Amino acid sequence: MDSMIRLTSNQRKVLEVLEQTGKPIGAYAILEKTGFRGAVQVYRALEKLIDLGLAQKLESLHAYIRVSPKDETELTAFAICDHCGHIHQLTEAREIRQLHECLAQMDFAVCRSVIEIHGACSTCVSSKRNK
Repeated sequence: MDSMIRLTSNQRKVLEVLEQTGKPIGAYAILEKTGFRGAVQVYRALEKLIDLGLAQKLESLHAYIRVSPKDETELTAFAICDHCGHIHQLTEAREIRQLHECLAQMDFAVCRSVIEIHGACSTCVSSKRNK
């Protein structure tokens, strides 16, 4: 991955924690796993990873996840299961493209977007029905 070349050792460590965890994780949990001396190192690394499109902060969870690299202008949404914690990253949804087009027609330049949708994944919905 081209953006990996530009990562500092701190940024690589934080990215590794995000990849190994595979679920949302808070900055202080990342701090604990990396062994850094202070949270500032974690937050700086996360900021760069977000800028590169390699990580995303889920505002409602106050946590960070590893995401698939995307175009800077691409809007992304996250479907978050409130029962099992599974997160699905949506980038190709027609509605997201329509939202992007609507914003462009309004001459609105998107700098950052985090769309979070909370609910229940199909596995959790099925298991509730079977009870």
